[in-house]
Amino acid sequence: MPTKYFSLFAGGGIIYWLSQQQSWKPVNLMVIAAVWVVVVLIIPDAYLSSKAKSLRVKISNKLPYMIDLLAVCVQTGMTIEASMSYLSKEMMSFDKDLGHMLNKTNDRIQIIGIEQALVELHTRVPTNEMRSFVMTLNQSLQYGTSIYSVLTTLSSEIREVQMLGLEEKIGQLSAKMSVPLILFVMFPIVILELNRCVY
Repeated sequence: MPTKYFSLFAGGGIIYWLSQQQSWKPVNLMVIAAVWVVVVLIIPDAYLSSKAKSLRVKISNKLPYMIDLLAVCVQTGMTIEASMSYLSKEMMSFDKDLGHMLNKTNDRIQIIGIEQALVELHTRVPTNEMRSFVMTLNQSLQYGTSIYSVLTTLSSEIREVQMLGLEEKIGQLSAKMSVPLILFVMFPIVILELNRCVY
């Protein structure tokens, strides 16, 4: 943020100095200043927002595998806290993004407890899959239900939802393909047929 605003004001000063040196028209100065504001303020935020969205989607897609590993750790007799701590170290070699998320959550567990750390985890990754994971774990910890069976059921349900979403996208693909088909295939054929009839 400081770099962004420093670049904005520094670039604005340079643009103003160049306008005084070369006697730009006020309209040209306003256009160049507006373009500079868009380049410095809006484009970086849009880029970071798209990167954050893709990272959330990536973590959500790999969440069922992490839940399965967590269930295996719980089945061996480890507690949820110990399982999260173990997975945070092991996942770094497989997936750095998921490992970093688990590592940060594990650090927060040591400070504020597992329930609040899971709420913060959902705040960092606000997806439906993560919300289901956090709510399931908190309910299991609160009511003392069998965590292993709950985790295995949750991972299978998340996979089913992801598969349904993929099937929905595949179903929409035919409708999306009809537009370029009409524009780039049907119209040229009609134009060629009309030319052939004329000549």
